[in-house]
Amino acid sequence: MITYCRLDIKIMKRLSAFQLVFLATLLIINLLPTSLTAQEELEFQEVQVIAPYEPTISDAFKINFNPSVEDTMTVDIAFDYSISPQQIPVRFHMEPLNPARMRGEPLPKLYKGYVRGGLGNYTTPYAEAFYNTLRSNEYHFGAHVKHMSSAGGINDLANSAYSDNEINLRGMRFLRNHTLQADLGYQRNMNHYYGFNPDTLTDQALIDTLKGSQYRQRFNFVSPVVEVKSNYLDSMKLQHSFTLGYQYLGDSYDASEQQVRFAGSLRKTLRDDPMGFAERQTFHLDLAADYYNNNHLADTAHTALFKLAPKLSAKFKNFNFYIGVNASIQADTASYMRFYPLAGGEISLIQNVLFAYASLSGELTKNNMRELSQRNPFMQTSVPYAFMNKKSEIRGGFKGSVSSFASYNISLSNSIIDNYPFFVTDFSTPLQNQFSVIYDDIRVFNFRAEIFSNVGERLKIGFGSDYFQYTLDNELNAWHEPTLRLNLNVKYNLQDKIIFNADAFARNSVYARIPDSTSPLGVRSEEIHGFHVDVNLGVEYRYTKILSVFLMLNNMQNQPLERWYNYPSQRFNVLGGVTYAF
Repeated sequence: MITYCRLDIKIMKRLSAFQLVFLATLLIINLLPTSLTAQEELEFQEVQVIAPYEPTISDAFKINFNPSVEDTMTVDIAFDYSISPQQIPVRFHMEPLNPARMRGEPLPKLYKGYVRGGLGNYTTPYAEAFYNTLRSNEYHFGAHVKHMSSAGGINDLANSAYSDNEINLRGMRFLRNHTLQADLGYQRNMNHYYGFNPDTLTDQALIDTLKGSQYRQRFNFVSPVVEVKSNYLDSMKLQHSFTLGYQYLGDSYDASEQQVRFAGSLRKTLRDDPMGFAERQTFHLDLAADYYNNNHLADTAHTALFKLAPKLSAKFKNFNFYIGVNASIQADTASYMRFYPLAGGEISLIQNVLFAYASLSGELTKNNMRELSQRNPFMQTSVPYAFMNKKSEIRGGFKGSVSSFASYNISLSNSIIDNYPFFVTDFSTPLQNQFSVIYDDIRVFNFRAEIFSNVGERLKIGFGSDYFQYTLDNELNAWHEPTLRLNLNVKYNLQDKIIFNADAFARNSVYARIPDSTSPLGVRSEEIHGFHVDVNLGVEYRYTKILSVFLMLNNMQNQPLERWYNYPSQRFNVLGGVTYAF
């Protein structure tokens, strides 16, 4: 039986060539004769293909099987060997490095000489000169000469003329690892004990004596010093410095003082801390020996002072501290050895903004004729010069900067001092115009505040204040010592052409020791001067880089300020002059 299959012509048009071949094959197979074991009627269905044919082929998976053999036999291998190490010599030669050179603006020009001179009221001549060698890697030499005097002119008092003269010579020799230095200084200071009114004198013999200028004082001071100090670039080497000096001071009343001083300092940076605590450790050793020979009409004294102070300082992160001891020996009519603690630390609370610090210390010093006469040139030089024992000083405070233009320092301290010197008027002398020295054991509390500011390169401001509170064992008051001191300095540079400078000093009342038979102690306190302010102004006009003129105005309030009892200062005074560099 032949069966015909009919396809729709529209469908055939849609079939591809492969699909046509496949359909043709099926058609041929259907047209072939077929023998059947039984006569069965075949059923045909008409199929209409609408979508295109998409043949698919299933994935074929390869059987992956690798044969393996399990080895049950084990073999132990033992090695017996030795190593004979031998260092291969390696030689390394470093070539010298040339020092780095900065190229930029040339170094400013230096001048060998500088002179400054002027004249003021009260017949006050002033002259000062400097001379220095220029830049050198081998040596340096410098000289300084100064003269300033005045005819005095303080009303209702004796002759108050004074004269200050000074000569300083310095030479330095620069070696590879050391610097040698020699200094020679000479000072001649003359003043009068003018703290009395000659018109009130009634003793004719005393008046005749004064005509011979017997109340004039003249100090001559000579101080040669030699020093050698190291300047190693390697911080691990032992840094050291040694100083040997001699001082002679003589006055018009046959009093003299000679001092021979030796001082040394050693500093060594240690290796890394074996405990791993400190980042850097440094050992310090300070030693000194001072010999004094004091001669005056009443007595001759030979004394000595020896000092040995080892100290260890260390740094750990933001914390720096040191600890040590100060051993001092007092050699007088009797010898004493004293020990003082040395300890302190500083910690950074806010980097470059706030630091806290504290310290504990003490020291033994010698009150000498040179230092006391500089503080008060109207003192008697035939006085005892005792050792001053600062038993302890506890200090703490804060410092830092509030900006890139200002820095500050605030501190508190409390000190216990034996044999602190005070100047009191000697009323046993005929003129009662000289000061003696008395000693007392005191405790001093001090509050100090400092502020420094640089507004650019033109304006500089500095302010400082000190408040003191004295507790004395015997005396009624801290004679001639103010409890409040203030100072202010302002400097302004206008285009490097005009320089303004202003200073203001202030202090509160000071008191003098006056004999009083009605007092239980036989003395009373008398106020010398109340709170006052001393203002000084100065201006300099630079005509050229080497020539300028200046003007100084002192004691603008025109007040007779008294630093010492019966010794008022000059009132308003003017000093003007010129400067020249060559």
